[in-house]
Amino acid sequence: MLALEVFDRYVYWLRDNVPHAYENLAPPATPAELDALERHLGYQLPAEVRAVLAVHNGQKLTDTAEHTEYATPCLPTLSFLSTRLIRECWDRWNALRSTPNIDQLQDMGDVFPGAAGLVKPLYTSPGWIPLWSDPINADYIGLDLDPDVEGTSGQIINFGRDEERHFVCAPDYTSLLAILLDEVLTGAWRATEMETEFPDGSWANLPWFGDPDDHFFNALYSRFATPTT
Repeated sequence: MLALEVFDRYVYWLRDNVPHAYENLAPPATPAELDALERHLGYQLPAEVRAVLAVHNGQKLTDTAEHTEYATPCLPTLSFLSTRLIRECWDRWNALRSTPNIDQLQDMGDVFPGAAGLVKPLYTSPGWIPLWSDPINADYIGLDLDPDVEGTSGQIINFGRDEERHFVCAPDYTSLLAILLDEVLTGAWRATEMETEFPDGSWANLPWFGDPDDHFFNALYSRFATPTT
């Protein structure tokens, strides 16, 4: 499978260039874990997503908006979610979809020019499955299994608390992995340090992956905004 070939190349690059992120990759997800996730979500995951999680089930330690533990991200500036955290993040948004003010929130959803007809102009959908997460904010890159009339199920989009305006990051997960590999091979994303405050008020520079003042969301949006022919 092409997705695994691309992901393997990325993992090898990570081992050689950001070893502390490589060491944080988690063991494989079991078929039972993947099946349970699909039953819980009510959606079948694309084969390439299952295949990658069956190699590395996200990170050993993971920092998200709801799950705080300092961890080096295994993706440039983003956390690689496990089956457990995919479910936990999705559950929180599923609960939000049951709140009385959901119609007002849905009206906040929009799309960037070029994504009209591809992504539904909503704030949230049960068919949006988080795969990669901002370590601090409830913002995600993930699967769109509920596309608009001209979209494709399995396309990759942005969504979340501060990502209410959506675009298509990649046509599918394999293409997203290819973008990831291409980005790191350019040298734009490297091992760095992040100045971090601890609960006792002390500060320290801890290992990080990518420019602390940049975000991988920006790289994906730049590719969407200025597509190559």
